[in-house]
Amino acid sequence: MIRGVLIAIIVGVAIAGLYYTGALQLGQKTVQEELPRALDQIQNGLTYDKFVNMVDSQRDSLVQKMPQKTIDLILEEARKLPTTVSESIQDMASKLGSDSQSIIYSKQGSFVGLKGNNAKGKAIIISAGKVAFLRFQDFEVTNGPDLHVYMTSGGNISTGMDLGKLKGSIGDQNYALNGVDLKNYDTVVIYSQPFHIYFAQAKLA
Repeated sequence: MIRGVLIAIIVGVAIAGLYYTGALQLGQKTVQEELPRALDQIQNGLTYDKFVNMVDSQRDSLVQKMPQKTIDLILEEARKLPTTVSESIQDMASKLGSDSQSIIYSKQGSFVGLKGNNAKGKAIIISAGKVAFLRFQDFEVTNGPDLHVYMTSGGNISTGMDLGKLKGSIGDQNYALNGVDLKNYDTVVIYSQPFHIYFAQAKLA
């Protein structure tokens, strides 16, 4: 009797496991199929790669008519595609014509995630000779479509300076601060251009 009950339990657990695995795979397959279909409805033949590589004006016009569900699918796809970079301090110093003896660390701050995104690492202002650059150290952020790096006052990108596209969602990286008056800026922001979403920030002190 007991043996029969044990066998029934084992069989039941095995069936439940198979069902869960099958349902999970089906769910993943459904998500993978949903995004291409949703993008094609916005524009015939549109894919994720085409969307993220569009010029801003073309992409902005598409985003304006996108349902929230499609936006969520694009953000979910970006999260699954982290990008990596690895730049040393010496790489930037040598490009600027300075040696390691003249490197001075000044302001710095720790990254925190925003709007449900994760982020970690440090943003550091480094001077090398007569120039300065922004360095991300031990950096990682949730990946997103067309993330840009901004120097801002209080985290407001509308009055901030765009330093260009984020080089990678994971890894150390440098950004030149040519012509940037550092007295006017106190917060580094990672911002998604297409969807106007703040992904992370680091307050400098």
